[in-house]
Amino acid sequence: MLQLSITSLLGKMAQEPKYRILYVDDERNNLVVFRNAFFRYYEVFTAISGHEGLKILEKEEIHLIITDQKMPGMTGVELLEKVVETHPDMMRMVLTAHSDIDFIMRAINRCGIYQYILKPWDNRQLKITIDNALAKYQLTEDKKALIQSLEQANISLENKVQERTAELIIKNQELIELNQVKDKLFSILSHDLKMPMASLNVLLDLLINFKDQMDSDKLIDFSMKAKKYVHNVVGLMDNLLAWSLSQTGAFTVKMEPIAIDKIMQELKDVFQYISDQKKIDFQIESPDSSLALTGDENLTKLILRNLVSNAIKFTHEGGKIHLAYQPNGDDGYLVVSDSGVGMDEAVIDLLNNGSFPETSIGTRDEKGVGLGLKLCKEFAELQHGSLMVESRLGKGTKITLALPKN
Repeated sequence: MLQLSITSLLGKMAQEPKYRILYVDDERNNLVVFRNAFFRYYEVFTAISGHEGLKILEKEEIHLIITDQKMPGMTGVELLEKVVETHPDMMRMVLTAHSDIDFIMRAINRCGIYQYILKPWDNRQLKITIDNALAKYQLTEDKKALIQSLEQANISLENKVQERTAELIIKNQELIELNQVKDKLFSILSHDLKMPMASLNVLLDLLINFKDQMDSDKLIDFSMKAKKYVHNVVGLMDNLLAWSLSQTGAFTVKMEPIAIDKIMQELKDVFQYISDQKKIDFQIESPDSSLALTGDENLTKLILRNLVSNAIKFTHEGGKIHLAYQPNGDDGYLVVSDSGVGMDEAVIDLLNNGSFPETSIGTRDEKGVGLGLKLCKEFAELQHGSLMVESRLGKGTKITLALPKN
C-alpha cells in the first residue's frame, strides 16, 4: 500500500514541473558530478560554500537542499540551521565522508534532516533517496493545501451560518413588526370604527323603534345623520387602508397644506352625537378658515379622532372636552383637553419611551387595546411633528399635537 502511494506520487512528480535541488559542496568536482548525474530529473543548483548557498536561497525557490558537512567557513550543519529558520518546509539532506554517530544525531536533532548519505554515493541509490524525500515534501505540501482548503471551507461555512443567522434575525424582526402592525390595526379599528358605528346603531334603533312618532322632518334629519355616519365610516376605511399601506412600505407620508377648520368640523360631526349621549360639553374653537398647517391630512385626522375618542371614553357624564388651535412660533398646536379621569406619571413615561401602556376601561366600561396614544405619537413624528401629554389622575388630560405651519 505504501509502495503504491509512493509510486503514485512519483508518477505525479514526473508529470509536473521539475523539482528544484540545491547541492552545496566545497569541492567543485563533486558539484560537476552531481549536476551531470541528476540534471535530467531535477532542476539542479550548485554552490561552492554555505554563504553562496544562502544567496541562492534568497533568489530561488528550492524544494530540497543537499549539503556536504566538512566545509571551510560554514559547516553543513551550520548551513542547515540557518535554512531551518528561513525555509522550514524545505527538505534537508547531508552528504559526508565520515560516519560519525555524534554528528549524525546532532544533524537530526538540530536541523531535522531527512537523510544523510555517505560519500562516495551511488547515483541510483541517491536518486531513490532524493525521490523519496521529494515525495515526502509533496505529501507535506498537499497536506498544507488540504488544511488550507478545509480552513477556507470552514470560514465559508461560518460566513454562511452568520448570513443565515442574520437572515433569521431579520425575519424574526419582520415577524415582530408584523405582529405590531396587527395590534395597531386592531387599535385603529377600535378607535376609528367602533365609535361612529355605535352612533349609527343608536340612530337606526331610533328610526326603527320610533318612526311612527316622528314627523317627516325628523325622519329626514335622522336619515341624513345616518348617511353622514356611513360617509364618515367609509372615509375611516380609506384612512385605514392608507395607514396599512404605510406599514408595508407601499405608502409614503404626503406632506401638504391641511385646512384645520375643515378637519375640526368633521370631528364635531363624527363625535357630537356620542358625546351628547354622555352629556359631555364638547366644544370646538375652529380657527380662521385661511389657516393651514403642513402634514399628512389622513394621518392628522386619524390622530385627532383617536384623541377625541379617548377624551370621550375617559370623561364622566356631564364633563367637558375642548378642542382648539393655538399658534406657537413655527408650529401650530392642536390641543385636545378634557375633565376626565386623567393618567398617572408611570403611564405617561411609558408613552414617552415608546412602550405600550396597559389597556384602560372607560367611564362606561368602554374597552380599548392600549395602543391608541402610542399610534398618535408615531404618526405625529412621521409628519415631523410631536405629541405632548399633560395629565394628572382625577384632574383630566391635555394632549397637544404640534405640526409645522404652512
